[in-house]
Amino acid sequence: MEDLIYNYIALLEAILSPEEMLPDLILHKYGLLELTGKQRRELEAMEMKRLHQKKWTYREIGKRFGLTDSGVYRRVRRFGG
Repeated sequence: MEDLIYNYIALLEAILSPEEMLPDLILHKYGLLELTGKQRRELEAMEMKRLHQKKWTYREIGKRFGLTDSGVYRRVRRFGG
């Protein structure tokens, strides 16, 4: 039953959150999807790239992911192309 609760919470966050986020990152947040460190960083880089294309600054993205603006830049270059 506990897994079902997390499924509903993840679904609610995906639907009602004012900030868009990749579904895989939401599922991982609640332990419903296992990701390796590299897979998680790749997904985060995709999300960072998407936010940057929406005119977010590297500093704003860094605040969301707990990174510096230069860390965001390096991650996007490394994984996001």
